[in-house]
Amino acid sequence: MTTSLVEFEHINEMQEDLRRKLSESNRKDLGRMDSLRSTISSLVVGENYERAKDEMLAYVEIKTAFPQFQERAERYVQHCCELIQAINTKRNFPGLASLSLAKQQEIHEKVIEHFEELKQHLKQIEKIERDCKLTDVRSTIWVVRALCHGAALIFVVGLLIDIQAGAFGSFMVVTDHAMNELSNWVVNLIKL
Repeated sequence: MTTSLVEFEHINEMQEDLRRKLSESNRKDLGRMDSLRSTISSLVVGENYERAKDEMLAYVEIKTAFPQFQERAERYVQHCCELIQAINTKRNFPGLASLSLAKQQEIHEKVIEHFEELKQHLKQIEKIERDCKLTDVRSTIWVVRALCHGAALIFVVGLLIDIQAGAFGSFMVVTDHAMNELSNWVVNLIKL
């Protein structure tokens, strides 16, 4: 009975140590509070694995404004779900108490490794989202620029047509009148 109580306390101690390490890792590289990385990693640390997977899938599904995002993030999301499942399996490994301390420590290190990898993939998903938003903004800027250049070109062409019809016609009348006056003056000068 004493051996099993000591083992039980040791397992609880190791589980608490693992929980503490995961929390520290989570706090160290949290990102924005409302970010995907923050949400998912907090759920994983809190051992709420199914909700973490559901949240991640829902997050990607609601980003319909960026169809490229869903397509590009799909493989990362799938791998993140696999990592979450691996963390779940290793943290709740049946018969953990019967393994040697070295094996238990190895499993806990693997959990931390999977958690770090999960955070990296979540960062990559956030980067893909930023890239898609940036591409969308750039294309919007191109459209607005094209519309502005088109409007400016239409204005300039209209102005030139108006000048040609109004001011140019007036200029031609004035020039024609000046030439007639000059011709008459030269003819009068010659007649004298």
